[in-house]
Amino acid sequence: MNLSVVPDFLAIGGLVLVFAALLKRTRQARSRYWLVGWAMILVHIVAQLIQRNLAPGAAADAALAVSLSMLLLTSVAFIWAGADARLAWWHDLAMTLLAAVPDVAFFVLASYGVEARLPYVACTALGLASTAWVFGRDRRRPGWCVPVVIGIYALQGLLAWQGAIEQAFIWMLFWHYLAVAFCFYRGAAAPSMGVLFTTVSFVAWAAVFPVAAALDPWLAGWGIENETWDLPKFLVATGMIFTLLEEQIGKAEHASQHDALTGLPNRRVFALRLEHALRRARQRGGRAAMLVIDLNEFKRVNDTLGHAAGDALLHFVAQRLQQGIRSDDTLARLGGDEFAVILPDVGDRAAAQARADRLARAFDASTQFHGQPLSIGASIGVALYPDDGQDETRLYAAADRAMYAGKLAIRPDRAADPELA
Repeated sequence: MNLSVVPDFLAIGGLVLVFAALLKRTRQARSRYWLVGWAMILVHIVAQLIQRNLAPGAAADAALAVSLSMLLLTSVAFIWAGADARLAWWHDLAMTLLAAVPDVAFFVLASYGVEARLPYVACTALGLASTAWVFGRDRRRPGWCVPVVIGIYALQGLLAWQGAIEQAFIWMLFWHYLAVAFCFYRGAAAPSMGVLFTTVSFVAWAAVFPVAAALDPWLAGWGIENETWDLPKFLVATGMIFTLLEEQIGKAEHASQHDALTGLPNRRVFALRLEHALRRARQRGGRAAMLVIDLNEFKRVNDTLGHAAGDALLHFVAQRLQQGIRSDDTLARLGGDEFAVILPDVGDRAAAQARADRLARAFDASTQFHGQPLSIGASIGVALYPDDGQDETRLYAAADRAMYAGKLAIRPDRAADPELA
């Protein structure tokens, strides 16, 4: 009995369990496609095990057809994992696998040893049409995508017409896994080390098919071919897990530096950037300004309309303020209804005050919450380095006092209000 693929079965089975566990944590559509892809590789290995232990005949041909088809459909699932189209994922996957039926039919015909060329050519033509339809759903596809797909299927059709069926399905597997590498890299948020490693591993997986076929006469009997050709699979799995780990670390780092409600830098990041801005102003002999912004009567919104309305208003205010700052300015939420802005390289107090007045106009607009109009005013305090303070603490205190004075100027009758303290 031939049990040479049992180690692969155990290794891939473990990977399926790992990706199933990761899916419970990430809940990403991409992770679902990855899990489906690795499950198909597991079916591919099981079919391979069955085929190797059957006598030549219809049953062995059927097992070979399943094995090769799963290898092809795995690439389809991985390709779709990198696509930008996102509907209900089961619907997406079903439609994509349905579009791959002509390519699967090509593999089934080859597995059963069909010699007539016309069925292969017909499958190629249908495969071109279905693949063009799938790519047509991706609005982000490059303009050269369709001509390349036509060229790919033209070469496949030429090989089929010449009767080079084995070379044709090797070509199919090769370009499918190259497409996986392209879609994986293109669908990544950023070209991190994990993304680059996984992309290169997919390219290596694609190269296995033509290289293994070319070297098979020389490697037969060495007993190393299976281990060598399976290596890219495990490199891909390692890269996928590494990519997910990078993303989770990135999310955790972002969460530690940004306010969860508004997405603005938090107090910690603001303090670091203020320190940097003051150090640069000190070195250049220039000025920097700090603005402290506090919403007027925000507590009344929370008390009358609820905290959800208050959160909606804070999110709206953050968006409006962001529209009024320069790219090198820093807007942060310090907590509650308090925001702050760093203005590096400001000319003088008049320039800083003009910028504060511009931000104050952001509060002229209103937003809606469950049909209820929400609007609010704000008091803005301005402090200038080095005039009002030589360090971060003194500058913040000066800006806070100026903001508080602005509140008293609006409502002098509420000087003892704890909300103004």
